[in-house]
Amino acid sequence: MSNNSILNYAPVSLARQPIVDNNLAIMGYELLYRKSEYSLVAEVVDDIGATAQVITASLLEIGMDNLVGSNKAFVNFPRSYLLNPSSVPLNQNKVVIEVLEGSGFDAVLLASLRRWVKQGFKIALDDFVFEPKLTPFVELADYVKLDILALGQDEFHRQVEALRGFDVKIIAEKIETWDEYHFCRLLEVDLFQGYFFERPETISSKGSKVNSMTLLQLMAEMLKSDDLSMSELERIVSQDVGLVHKLLRYLNSPYTGLVASVDSVRLAISLIGVNQLKSLTNLLLMSEMTGDRPVLLEQIMVRAKHAELFAKKRGYGNHDKYFLAGMLSMIDVCTGMSLGDVLKELPLPNEFINAIINRAGRVGQTLDLIEYYDNGRQVKLESDLVDLRDTYLEAIQWTDQFVATF
Repeated sequence: MSNNSILNYAPVSLARQPIVDNNLAIMGYELLYRKSEYSLVAEVVDDIGATAQVITASLLEIGMDNLVGSNKAFVNFPRSYLLNPSSVPLNQNKVVIEVLEGSGFDAVLLASLRRWVKQGFKIALDDFVFEPKLTPFVELADYVKLDILALGQDEFHRQVEALRGFDVKIIAEKIETWDEYHFCRLLEVDLFQGYFFERPETISSKGSKVNSMTLLQLMAEMLKSDDLSMSELERIVSQDVGLVHKLLRYLNSPYTGLVASVDSVRLAISLIGVNQLKSLTNLLLMSEMTGDRPVLLEQIMVRAKHAELFAKKRGYGNHDKYFLAGMLSMIDVCTGMSLGDVLKELPLPNEFINAIINRAGRVGQTLDLIEYYDNGRQVKLESDLVDLRDTYLEAIQWTDQFVATF
């Protein structure tokens, strides 16, 4: 392993708040983002990064069983996660997917939630306000969370009555007083959550740090071709002991059900599988890179895909090269290192590095045009402007899907 792979630790924090039944027995915990062990509230600036950090902490660091025991874990999912249920490395018997109120209750979301349910996950509708048009969503759900603080007692009562005919458990949340709890008990609400029972408890641990550079190298390798080299994947993973540690923690988690011992990085990668490795890499990228810098990864992916699609529109060969060039052209922002220093650490041809840094050749010219368009600068040729505009919209749509692929 390289010298820069000395294991460092960073504090990992999240909070949990119990959800109790009529006997005040705990049936589950909502897992909540916390920026640090000293944070009393979520302070979320990026829903995607916050959820990634909650999943990473519970799956790869603290451990889901340590957090919730035999109970359910309720995890908030933003819309971009909900739209792609195929690659989330979570145990469907343990995790309840919370659909946030701003998720946009449309046909696309409904179809995605049906895929979640088909995979065995249970669905909770968070901060929900029932309307007849939302009936298909309630029919899919196992839980509906009603915020008594926001609704007030009269509207809360109306919502409970409107949901009586559905096969869902109602969770009264934001209960802060005995009167509110007693009121909900009289309405025969199933479950309860709020400060009256317990404030969110912050749980902290030490987590192994992963170099963002390693994650980007690994992602670049897996995006380049379907003909992946196991030796190259092993080389990249092996250079960062923090990443090795997280992958071994993942293999050791109850989620995988692994009973064999692992004595090599190559065996760990083989047991995880390339598709799941992609999922974990994306998850770690979201967690490591975007927690305090919202939409950074989305910006990188838009630029990379924009360059690829523009090259394809122009009939240029080797489209993957343009994607990689677009991605690497912003790698300095991610790593805090100069672009030249970062690129020289990657196994790249000199002419490719020259294209990214000095904007030489067709690849360099494409990057210039992409940046001009992205920054609102004047593009001289009308034909360039038309192609840039068309491919930019497609790049945004692709990125929305990419962000959800873990």
